[in-house]
Amino acid sequence: MSAADKRPLDVLAVGDASVDYFVRVPHIATADGKAIGRLLSIQGGGMSANLSAAARFAGARSGLVTAVGSDEPGRQALDRLAAHGVDVSASITVAGGHTWFCVVQLDDTGEKSLVGAVTEVKIPAAAQVSDDLLRTARVVAPLADDLGWALDLATRARAGGAAVAVDLEPGAVSGRWDEVGALARASDLVFCNQGTAEVLAGGDPERCAALLISAGASVVVVTGGRNGAACHSRDESWLARGPQVDVVDTTGAGDALAGAFTGSWILGRPLADSLRAGVATASLCVSHLGSRAYLDAGTGIEATLRNVTLDAAPRLQGIR
Repeated sequence: MSAADKRPLDVLAVGDASVDYFVRVPHIATADGKAIGRLLSIQGGGMSANLSAAARFAGARSGLVTAVGSDEPGRQALDRLAAHGVDVSASITVAGGHTWFCVVQLDDTGEKSLVGAVTEVKIPAAAQVSDDLLRTARVVAPLADDLGWALDLATRARAGGAAVAVDLEPGAVSGRWDEVGALARASDLVFCNQGTAEVLAGGDPERCAALLISAGASVVVVTGGRNGAACHSRDESWLARGPQVDVVDTTGAGDALAGAFTGSWILGRPLADSLRAGVATASLCVSHLGSRAYLDAGTGIEATLRNVTLDAAPRLQGIR
């Protein structure tokens, strides 16, 4: 057993855990518009929380370091994750603080519009996440909403011998290529969606992946919603598409894919199998209301895995 294998966690996500309020609306409200809907459910959310739960679902030992308020939503957020086997023991509860939340509008197609209400409590300060804590995991996944914050954690995690996984959101990367490139150099796995590809590479997912790998990332996964996802390294490329499912809610699907892929990858599974696991988990996710409701549903993943279409793709061109 290597030194890395002796670490107590396979995946440690560092970032957010929120409360999500789901409202069914006749249409997504636009600027100066109104959509009167019905409260459907109140569930746990947060990109980092979702990723850690999906990594656990994939069989990895996972943990989450987050900051929540001392309110009932904060307690429930941590309790629900712990019930799914996620180690939340290093998370911070801020006395008198209010846990951040999101309001999710859902139309009849399952598409969403999400409004996040950031309170004074969302993520731990970088200084609150010690180097010793980062050394407890084989791969560290910092939330990349704040690129400087994520880079600090990624750099320290790499120095401590951990791999790094990041999920780049379009709003965080716009006009900030220098920081994006630095974070890619410090990362082993980089996930991005079509919106990120639009910002970084004019909507070309292969060019986006080539840019990030040229910057230093080892593996890049570009998600495409209903069109599945592509995984690229310098040596191989794969395309995967999930089975046809009745889409209930797309919230957290990208987090589910990233978490399951990361959990599978750190357990030593090939890129193709890790991509299959990620796409299958995302397919389960969108079949339920709430980003982690598939965990409570107890739905087996084997049938979904069998119905993921996986194909080898041409290797990336233009990698420097």
